[in-house]
Amino acid sequence: MKSRYEPLVRLKKQALDKAEQILVHANNEVTRSDTALHEAYAQLSSLDSPLNGSIGELFQAQMIVQAQHREIEECRLRIERARINQNSAREAFKFARIEFEKFNYLELQEVEAMMKKIKYEEAKMLDEIGTMTYQKVEL
Repeated sequence: MKSRYEPLVRLKKQALDKAEQILVHANNEVTRSDTALHEAYAQLSSLDSPLNGSIGELFQAQMIVQAQHREIEECRLRIERARINQNSAREAFKFARIEFEKFNYLELQEVEAMMKKIKYEEAKMLDEIGTMTYQKVEL
């Protein structure tokens, strides 16, 4: 049964699906960023400082540690951006779901009204047929 809301419901469903895909992508980005941060911490903890050697080796080890700290800070910033994106994607998904549910509800209400009208018309026709057959029997 066709309703006037059917195209809108279809459009809102597509928007909901797209918002869901964006949310899944944002969740995956948060997970990847978090994993990268844990790996950066693991690399930092695995670095060993030289106990003896030239000053160049000590300076090189210090530069590696500083680079790893910069990598950790970049991972933290990436996680922060990913979480912001995740929150905005979650809000967009929530809004899209509400919009879909509204139009879906309106469509269901219209279909129910159509069904009620059809049942009323059928009952009226059955009453008329019953009246007509009753009159024929009496004659």
